[in-house]
Amino acid sequence: MDKTVKDSTILLERYPHIQETQTLHEGVQVIQSFTHGENNRLKYSELLVINDQNQLVGRLTLQDILQGLDKRLVAVPKAKGFEGKGAEYPNLAILWEESFYLECSQKASRPIRDFMSPAKRYVKGSDSLLKALSMMLYTHETLLPVVEEKRVIGVIRIEEIFKAICSQCKL
Repeated sequence: MDKTVKDSTILLERYPHIQETQTLHEGVQVIQSFTHGENNRLKYSELLVINDQNQLVGRLTLQDILQGLDKRLVAVPKAKGFEGKGAEYPNLAILWEESFYLECSQKASRPIRDFMSPAKRYVKGSDSLLKALSMMLYTHETLLPVVEEKRVIGVIRIEEIFKAICSQCKL
């Protein structure tokens, strides 16, 4: 019997998500509330952004948050290569550090939509696990939102697909 995405979905109430009208600070709090283990490690590295009808609006990854805090973090390595602190910029890291922490605290009240990425792909609960896996492998994503009747019901991660396939193949 073929397993569907819905069989392995992490339901929305068990996965970090936030309304599009909320702030970056609230988004960070939501991600940080999903921890596990004795060291309280983050359980997930992104959250879904939804509207008031539970429709998918976007995704917010840890990378989206960190890049959104200071665009210089992305610009410099592309322009100069990334080799650490070079001789031409001996004090650059020190100068940035002060302004970075000041600026990031000022961005806490900005809307989450200023930081999120658009949600380009999703699967339906009735789709096969192999369809979801194929999409993930092709796009190099490890998570896809699961949508039914235009509403987000949860997510499917590559970890759940891996477990289901190993069980089915008796690996």
